[in-house]
Amino acid sequence: MAANRRREVFESYWSTYYWWVMLAALALALATQYPWRHRGDLAADALFALWSGAMYLAARRWPFWARLVHALGVIPILAFYTLQRDTRVPPEYHAELFLLLALFPIYAATAMLGIWGFAVAALLAGLLGFPLFDEPALLPVAIFYWTLGGLLGLGYYRMVGRLRGFHETLLRQALTDPLTGLRNRRALEEDYAQMQALAKREKKRLVLTLWDVNDLKTINDRYGHAAGDRVLKKFARILRDSIRQSDAVYRIGGDEFAGLHLGIEEPEALLQRVRRRFPWASSGWVDATDLDFKTAYRTADERMYRDKAHKPEELAKFTREEPIG
Repeated sequence: MAANRRREVFESYWSTYYWWVMLAALALALATQYPWRHRGDLAADALFALWSGAMYLAARRWPFWARLVHALGVIPILAFYTLQRDTRVPPEYHAELFLLLALFPIYAATAMLGIWGFAVAALLAGLLGFPLFDEPALLPVAIFYWTLGGLLGLGYYRMVGRLRGFHETLLRQALTDPLTGLRNRRALEEDYAQMQALAKREKKRLVLTLWDVNDLKTINDRYGHAAGDRVLKKFARILRDSIRQSDAVYRIGGDEFAGLHLGIEEPEALLQRVRRRFPWASSGWVDATDLDFKTAYRTADERMYRDKAHKPEELAKFTREEPIG
């Protein structure tokens, strides 16, 4: 879910840029052509406006494919304009205008789909444009400009791919506890709202569990922080091994851990399963299906600290007697 949301962020940036450029192109066309009201200009502008509006509406459901189809659809509209006679631009210059303006949809398709986008857009522009070129000298010029547009689009495509990769890495580091490899408190709060919405949508219960490793400070003071780190790593492995694949666990503080469990039937059974392998953890849980995060966290936290009154012998004894690898 988090990965999809991050992809949506890039999708949103690109969509906003693309549709604002289309709006600016339409406004510029109308500003330079409407005062003279040539039929060919107005017909092409109306066709472009209708096509853009339809694809913009489609982009609400299919943002990527709507943009790609729109970019490719601009090429036939340019060919349609080239065939018009009553236009502000003299008809003898229409082929050159098609050659130049086709660069943008070729660039856009390449920027969205890479080399395959360039192949499809350039092929479509060639099939529709080359028959319109009455001067053979335009062919190499078209090939040069369209290839240039493709190279610029390919550079953008690769740059966005690299940026997305860097963004994923930085965000993963920001949401991950480096010691245990579990996600951190920021990730817990981020995932909580999504899992709660999913629980309500699927009519399942969402349970929040909190865990605290008892006597960790004593371990750090007596045996050093390296021993304490080994305890935390061991407990993190036990939590990962004890939960279901659909659950998620987090390290949210020095010795505190949390879990989100969707559709779990018996939370106490999970708690007992963990305690059998690691008796030195206090725990508490709450049905968080209809609670905001702060309320759910506070309730589970209160139950966890009540559980601390029933802790077993000190974890320090376990540290001395048993390796914590």
